[in-house]
Amino acid sequence: MIHDLDAQLKDPNPEGAAIALYRTRAYRFTDDPRHYVLAEVLEERYAQGITPNAATLAYLSATLDQIRATGQLPPFSADIAAAEGIDLRQELEARAPYAPRPLATHTPRTLVFIVGAPRSGTSHLYNVLASTGHYAYFTTASCWAWPVRNLAHPARQSFESISDTVLAVDNKNTRLIPGLVMPYEAEDLYARTIPTYRHLGGHAYEITRAGLTDPLTLTASIQAHCAHFDRPAFITKSPFNSLRIPQLDAITGHRALFVTITRDQAGTADSMRRNHFRFHQGGIPLTEEEAWEVFTAATDAAPAERTIHVTHRDLLADSRGEVDRIQRLIQSLGIREPYPAATR
Repeated sequence: MIHDLDAQLKDPNPEGAAIALYRTRAYRFTDDPRHYVLAEVLEERYAQGITPNAATLAYLSATLDQIRATGQLPPFSADIAAAEGIDLRQELEARAPYAPRPLATHTPRTLVFIVGAPRSGTSHLYNVLASTGHYAYFTTASCWAWPVRNLAHPARQSFESISDTVLAVDNKNTRLIPGLVMPYEAEDLYARTIPTYRHLGGHAYEITRAGLTDPLTLTASIQAHCAHFDRPAFITKSPFNSLRIPQLDAITGHRALFVTITRDQAGTADSMRRNHFRFHQGGIPLTEEEAWEVFTAATDAAPAERTIHVTHRDLLADSRGEVDRIQRLIQSLGIREPYPAATR
């Protein structure tokens, strides 16, 4: 089915979408790696034309419903894996060599964080910059537990190798296509290394003060992706990273670059409503307009001398021109020395 990627961009197959969404949700909301293995094997098979049985599809649907309702996955079902003929022990052993570990020779010389409010254009900016081929990046197939294990699998294909039409598709769809590898926010990794929210279910979050728990896992994952792509520059994005700027700057020795993208408050708030994003702070629900203010104000923490500003309007009006401008600024501001290793 990998040859059918273009056809799925506008209308992902329902079964494949459930598998891909289950995988990304499992990475993010459970520490049980058996969920990861089940999802990965199912997705790799599906990308090769093998559909799971009806009981498995029902299990995936029920699991996704529970995540939407409670923010948690149900207990893992070994019976489902057995029915699909998946040897969990063997699969976990095969992934062990891909666990994150320091790779000092692949520490990026340029590291760029894209920040901004949810639904402000961070994903589109990320995608178009990644499409230039200058950067390594986290992907829809990356896993915090074994960062690049999935990227070289023959059932997966990078968006860099298919038509530019993929850049016009919202990430809501691209992340639901088995086999398609796109730039991604890697919140499964960031939420574990710099937690700054409590997931309430669906797209609902309680914003908390950012804390730093395990910077070595983050830096090792960045290094693994630089090694995989064989590129000395790394780019990453997550709207939640707007709330993590001081921690990210500290981890990188105060040498990272930040690209802030701003969309008008009304347009951003409307998109949050349409996509059911909800935020709380201090136990109090925020309006979409208030959430915009929280995320936008947080980007003020980015160091002025290492920050590049972009507007959603200008990016849409002249995407190529804006990308060229950003690239020139990144090159002029970029660090020419490796970043120091993180310490606990």
